[in-house]
Amino acid sequence: MLQQMTSGNNVKRLVDFIPKLIDHSSIASGTLAGLAMFMVSVINTYEVIMRRFFFKPTTWVFTASLFVLMWFALMSTPMVIKNDRQIVADFLTSRLSKEKRSMLKILANFLSIVFFLIIGYYGSLMCIEAYQNNHMTLGLFDYPSWILYICFPLTTALILLQLFRSTVTEIRNKMGAHTDINPEMQFRQSDKKNITKGWLSENLLSTIFFLLPVLLGVYLFHTKPLAGLIVMALSLLLGGTPAAFSLGLTAIVGLFITQQGFSSLQIVPVIIDKTFDSFVLLAIPMFIMGGVILSKCGIGMRIYDLASKWLGSLPGGLAMATIIACAIVSAMIGVSTAVAAAIGLIAIPQLLTHGYKKGVAYGSVAGGALGILIPPSAGLIVYGYLTNSSVGLLFASAFIPAAMLVFFFLIYVFLISLKNDKIERLNYSWAEKFIALKKSILGLLAPVIVLGGIYSGLFTPTEAAGVLVIYSMIVALIYKEMDFKKFINICRESATLGSAVMMIMMGAMILTNLVALLRVPRVISEWLIHSGISNLSTIIALMFMYVILGMFLDGLAITVLTVPVLYPIMPILGLDVISFGVALCIFVEMALITPPIGLNLFIIKAITGDEITPIARGNIPFAVIMFVAAVILLLFPQIAHWLPKILGIM
Repeated sequence: MLQQMTSGNNVKRLVDFIPKLIDHSSIASGTLAGLAMFMVSVINTYEVIMRRFFFKPTTWVFTASLFVLMWFALMSTPMVIKNDRQIVADFLTSRLSKEKRSMLKILANFLSIVFFLIIGYYGSLMCIEAYQNNHMTLGLFDYPSWILYICFPLTTALILLQLFRSTVTEIRNKMGAHTDINPEMQFRQSDKKNITKGWLSENLLSTIFFLLPVLLGVYLFHTKPLAGLIVMALSLLLGGTPAAFSLGLTAIVGLFITQQGFSSLQIVPVIIDKTFDSFVLLAIPMFIMGGVILSKCGIGMRIYDLASKWLGSLPGGLAMATIIACAIVSAMIGVSTAVAAAIGLIAIPQLLTHGYKKGVAYGSVAGGALGILIPPSAGLIVYGYLTNSSVGLLFASAFIPAAMLVFFFLIYVFLISLKNDKIERLNYSWAEKFIALKKSILGLLAPVIVLGGIYSGLFTPTEAAGVLVIYSMIVALIYKEMDFKKFINICRESATLGSAVMMIMMGAMILTNLVALLRVPRVISEWLIHSGISNLSTIIALMFMYVILGMFLDGLAITVLTVPVLYPIMPILGLDVISFGVALCIFVEMALITPPIGLNLFIIKAITGDEITPIARGNIPFAVIMFVAAVILLLFPQIAHWLPKILGIM
């Protein structure tokens, strides 16, 4: 008996140790990825200094940065999966019971495992081929290609382990299995079978509803590939499968069925390699890291304090200050949800305390967070990458429309506050105002340095992102808001946010390859030419399409799904690529505050604990204003063109 108990304890320790080892490995991998991206920021800042001030450009920074980007995206993914931070369209799944959501999550994990098995297998073959044939990279600084491609087997192995660990844990929890193994109190085999049978029967209906449309999409690939693509992608997205894996898996199934079977899948790691071989996309994780540093070092609080002291005496002044603070912080962070979280924690309690209605308080934060629109913007970088447009030109084009939108918000809260006698006006002395300005001046300089450096030609947008990270660290040290523990947490948070975006780009570009092979843009353009539908009618339909998609899908998913299809037909519709990109970012911002998916709404819900209904109701006026602003921009693209022409870059 003693021997059996000892054996049981050893098994228990092993069962407890393996999941912990996987989790710690995922965290370590994500932390290392974040640290590597910080070092990329350092070397890009070094490149700017050496090139601009010492006239000695480097030959290795560009190559080393792109090398890290590939590893960063894949190495961060296990930590994203562990923390359940993937971007998911949970419009339908959030309304299901906890048990049914769990079942769908298990199914989504199985599909994600299939996706990464394919990436790992064909990526390993590409690595082996590069090693055997001694392939070298092309560039100023060459190295053997297998050193880059070995990330496929190494990182996908850890990703698969984390997915498997998450799936097993979910199954055990829902089946009532005990993690503590006691040899004297184990279930009989018949009891286990009954538990399994009951659990599966309870979740059979949700499984069928998930699989049927997916299988329909697979069938349609054989007969009507475009319909199959749409049905399968939307089925996976709305079924709770992470957006990145939904897009990628749809593309893989489509490639397998419509092209040359397994041989067509060899292109998958090649597409991933080309996707991350982009100096433009490198800016996204660095801008995110710079924004996370600024938000963690108290700059949001300092800027809100500044805005409230200077505007607090006006009707609706505190709400106006919130909108201004959101706009300024958006120019630093570039991610709307992070802006809403940074300002919402400070502003909402203040607004409610001083007599503002919930709707105004919630809308000023969620609606005012314009990180996707106000440069430097991750959304504009993605759009520039997808359309091969200048990111600097897009940044300049977005400035006036963003200012116009902020102005509309200010007018709205000013007018609505005139009717509310309960609002307190806050009066501060000039000394207090200038003290607040002094405390926040370093934060206010961040967007000035970034945008000024880009438009003066001092550095590229990607180098600007690296400079922002280093400047943010200097600001954090000056404010005495940085220590080693916080720095590690910042690296992890930056890796999590950055990897979530990079994974969507990876899945989207695999899908874009399928879209090109199926000649979808050409089919649509030919249909438009022969349909007799006016361009105006088509543009109006597109606007309402984005409004509807925004109610169900994440803004980044909408962008990567639609832009590769629309970009080739924009000349036929008479759409200007640059102004349409800015208008698209406004629609994406609108998606963030429209139920049921609006992520900013859930940020406010997490901060306040209030129901989603009053939060959504308070944001409706801001969503309407955004829609009007987007329509104005599409009708008058000169609004976006004015500043680039003044700067001489258009």
